[in-house]
Amino acid sequence: MAKHWTERLQSFDRRWIFLAMGLAIVLPLLFPIGCKPKPSPMVQAAYYTVDELKEGDTVFISLDLDPASTPELEPFLASVLLQLKAKGVKIVFATTWYAAPPLIERWIKAMVDRPLAPPGTAGYSGPPDREYRKNEDYVWLGFREGKQAVIQGFGADLWGTFDGRAADGTRLDKIPMMTGKKQLKDFDLIILIGAGFPGIKEYMQQVQSRYKLRCIGATTAVQTTDLTPYYQAGQLLGLIGGLAAASEYEAMVGKPGLATQAADVLNVGHGVVILAVVFGNFIFFVQRSRRRRSAV
Repeated sequence: MAKHWTERLQSFDRRWIFLAMGLAIVLPLLFPIGCKPKPSPMVQAAYYTVDELKEGDTVFISLDLDPASTPELEPFLASVLLQLKAKGVKIVFATTWYAAPPLIERWIKAMVDRPLAPPGTAGYSGPPDREYRKNEDYVWLGFREGKQAVIQGFGADLWGTFDGRAADGTRLDKIPMMTGKKQLKDFDLIILIGAGFPGIKEYMQQVQSRYKLRCIGATTAVQTTDLTPYYQAGQLLGLIGGLAAASEYEAMVGKPGLATQAADVLNVGHGVVILAVVFGNFIFFVQRSRRRRSAV
């Protein structure tokens, strides 16, 4: 007797599912869908906090991450740097992670020393940026070990924590933009980009409340739930959680990038998974109903 169609589908080769998932990953990268995400309240709050800055203001960016977390965090960094540079805001970089300096130095060369969106950039209608000059428009302080103790040091005595020198050895008292910027409270905004410990949570616990710092954060998707209470309590003025939120921030800045491409992949990939689950459950319930009718 010929098998029922549901029985034949039970022997469905799962490699077709793997092929469909592979295509769901590759095709959106080759042919972007360009879906425009709707920014969440946390993303909007982060964007407008940065947007309030004025030309000549100075922000402190703590980049506490490693190579494994860069796919989720680099897109936000590119977007916020474009926003800051287009407004003429000065930037001070530092990190508490030993694996971060090579990444930060590469990003500085690619995103700070060079314009991210010079005049005429395709698909970008915002204010163009320019190349920033080291120790004039930005300062790279470098890495300090010590976890929470170092973060406390940033809050109390930033210059002392870095022995009064930038990463290239330049004395901080010889850098005009560092005048009066000896503690975290002296900065107009603190931008925390972190993937774990030490990171955003430690900044909230050690220095934010003590010095009444204005902070926004960007983290990986898995860390978002741990940090959302700090946003709800008002300690974080905005929070970017994972690639999806980074794509929302790119949309607000007006220059789609890696996060927007990745969001297309996530959307199509999730669609394939949902269809596979629905298909499997449909077959299961049809077959169960058929067995019950046969037993009557």
